[in-house]
Amino acid sequence: MQTIEEKIKQIIVDEVAALNRPDLVREPLVAFSSAADQRYAELKQIVGTWHLTPAELLPDAKSVISYFIPLTEKVVLEPKNSVHGSLLWGEAYVVINAYFVHINDVISSYLTNLGFSTMTIRPTHTYDPKDMKSMWSHRSAAAIAGLGAFGVNRLLITEKGSGGRFCTVITSAPLKTEQVPSQNKCFYFMNGSCGLCVKICPVNALAPDSFDKFACQRELNKNGEMQKDIASYNADTCGKCISVCPHAYIE
Repeated sequence: MQTIEEKIKQIIVDEVAALNRPDLVREPLVAFSSAADQRYAELKQIVGTWHLTPAELLPDAKSVISYFIPLTEKVVLEPKNSVHGSLLWGEAYVVINAYFVHINDVISSYLTNLGFSTMTIRPTHTYDPKDMKSMWSHRSAAAIAGLGAFGVNRLLITEKGSGGRFCTVITSAPLKTEQVPSQNKCFYFMNGSCGLCVKICPVNALAPDSFDKFACQRELNKNGEMQKDIASYNADTCGKCISVCPHAYIE
């Protein structure tokens, strides 16, 4: 008989397969963390006081489900050669974000039927555009769950790379965590080499010790507006700092 943890992982894997977009996505990674993990409270110092803890979002929270949907090699590598944002990257961004809602609903239904409460968090735009303060970081939750470690580009490098999308479900279910510390694969942090993500940023938003969120978002918005006329969606994306990373795609 499957454990709850195994069933949740199977749901996510099966639902991603059911999307039937092997041109865009690969098999996901799933991990769990305790809602009481002290690192969630520490995010109020690291990110800001506006970042909420699992218990602030779901009072009876016991666990946090983090999962990562990695993109295919073609999707991951295209942005670095695109002038105003990759249409393929934008399509993947829009498709996966919409599908996250479906996957989260399936997970929630499963846990609710077992008598547990859940809280789903939207996959993107969890911030106020006026101050760029986000109430939740999917990547930080995934890092706490052991899915990866942050590179200098502020992206989480998992065992399948950093090119992909993260999402989160908080639940009252007491899930077993098997967190293994992730080795940081970022060459800049390892030995000071690389830094390609800093160099390729078209608006110089990235630096090893700082990140201009407003400059980055203006570039994303500009790309989204420019793609409107040729795409059936509005994707405020760029992806260059991911695409150029030596660990953007890991087989």
